[in-house]
This record gives sequence, C-alpha cells and structure tokens, in this order.
Amino acid sequence: MNYAEISKYTISCIYKSYESLDSSPLDKALRSLIELRVSQINGCAYCCNLHIADARKNNVSQNKLDLLPVWFSTKEVVFSEKEVIALKWCEAITRGSFEKIDEMKSEILKHFSEREIVDITSCISIMNALNRIAISLRTL
Repeated sequence: MNYAEISKYTISCIYKSYESLDSSPLDKALRSLIELRVSQINGCAYCCNLHIADARKNNVSQNKLDLLPVWFSTKEVVFSEKEVIALKWCEAITRGSFEKIDEMKSEILKHFSEREIVDITSCISIMNALNRIAISLRTL
C-alpha cells in the first residue's frame, strides 16, 4: 500500500517533522544510532537498511553498527557515555518503560541540553511512528 500517496497531507506532516530534525544541534552520528536502534527494536528491515547507510555517511564505526543490538552489554567500552544514556532513553521510550524514563531524567540532563533532550525524544517518537506505519501497512 502506498500510504504516502493515499494520505499525502498526514504522512507529509510526519516526514516534515522528521526532516526538521536536520536543523537540530544533535550530533548526526548519535541521531543515526538512535534511529537505527528504534528500527531494530521495532523490526523494520527497510528502516534498518536506510539508517545503517545514514550511520555510515555520518562516520559511525562498523564496530558500533555491529554491536548496536547488544549495546547494553558493551557500555562505555564501545559507546560513549552520552551514547549510552541516549540509547537507554531510546529503549525506555520505544518499549514504553515509563518508570525508567522517570528514573533517568536527572541522568540525561547531565549529558544533554534541554533542546537536545526534546530533539532526541522527538527523533525517537517520530521514528517509532514511521516504523509502525511502514510495518503495519507494507503488505496491504
């Protein structure tokens, strides 16, 4: 189903929201990791392929790409402290672990500005929406 054609205005608004993150102060490599991790959790193969390519363009190492599915086992050995907290935030939001989000608020504030936190959260939320639309409507 060509959902972007069927509901042009609604889907274009989601894409515009996604594109607005290009003007974010977020590090592009970190954004690539977040988008890829959300897509991995949601099982969107199309999006994973897209975000792996973006991550490579943004100079994310192959080692990080290889270990992203098990980032929580590597901690700061492979991923920086900022990447770890962003990935924790990503996992908590994507999995709906709202009690973890409350516990993490002071930790994320130590590493990111309020603008960056809003943009990270928006990035995660928009990617979840795009993944779920693509997965749900791909075979109709």
